[in-house]
Amino acid sequence: MAFLDNSGDIILDAVLTDVGRKRMARGNFKVVKFALGDDEIDYGLYDKNHPSGSAYYDLEVLQTPILEAFTQANASINYGLVTYARNDLLYLPTINMSTKNSVLTNVAIKHATNNVVYLADDTKMDGSSVLTSDMLKADLGDKNSVLISGRSDDKYIFIETGLQTTELRSSSTNQNTYLLAMGLNDNKFVVQCDKRFIASVMGATPASSFTMASTGGTLTVTLQTKNEAASATGLRNYKDILISGITNRLYPSTTGADTTATYSGITGPRGAFCAMNFNIDGNISQNDFSKYGRRAYALFGSANLYDYIDTIIYVRGINTNIVLQVPIRVIQAAQS
Repeated sequence: MAFLDNSGDIILDAVLTDVGRKRMARGNFKVVKFALGDDEIDYGLYDKNHPSGSAYYDLEVLQTPILEAFTQANASINYGLVTYARNDLLYLPTINMSTKNSVLTNVAIKHATNNVVYLADDTKMDGSSVLTSDMLKADLGDKNSVLISGRSDDKYIFIETGLQTTELRSSSTNQNTYLLAMGLNDNKFVVQCDKRFIASVMGATPASSFTMASTGGTLTVTLQTKNEAASATGLRNYKDILISGITNRLYPSTTGADTTATYSGITGPRGAFCAMNFNIDGNISQNDFSKYGRRAYALFGSANLYDYIDTIIYVRGINTNIVLQVPIRVIQAAQS
């Protein structure tokens, strides 16, 4: 991996992906679509107060070093630019993994230090017959970052979409005006996961709900295993699973202060939400843990040893095309 010199010249660095090279070798290569991304760009560098005037406002943005082209699809563009059919959109939605576990007790969050969500196989035991999930929660001192593989009655990842703004009240009227009426509400999400490690996705059913009651925000989630495939992902070893997106009904009262942000990471009008857990592939071998992760490792400095593999889950809204990456650590008690 290297950076290209972007000291002012326009750069085009084009390479064929692995799939493209295969098709070139077969003689059926044809460019039918392309994607644009701006992963390297920090728009916070735009300086409208630059002392040299307006010609210099975006100079640092334009001269940001650009990564050379990659041949793997999942390494090239993580945050692609999106085309919308309408040109009258005042706001564009964002996607957010909830961290409101203090008030939404079943919501799993990333571990504060290790920045991953642990996906534990509690069917594998160590030599003392201690379940992985119990060991893990004890070693972490935190159960909020632990998902138990295949469990529908425990923790889950909770994801919301909506407008991250304080200019608009999170009311049903604004939700309809700025999201639903604009086609910016996701009734489906694509979950992209590595099929070598994740057997299936458990998604929230349409009967799930997120509402505001007199006692506060109420999140009700029912999970079921989903195997409905979306279009091919293009990511090597990944599969796409469609799960339901449920319209977020967490609205403030018509009078008084808007306190819904206590329960939601979206500050403005909210779109849809989804919730998920995963089933670990039971065919992961000890050789797989050695090849893609680590085996029998004292991960937390305790006497407990673990096998683990790190992977990334991608969650994409069908209508909005916004994407969230969730780092997952598949983990089990070390097997002899």
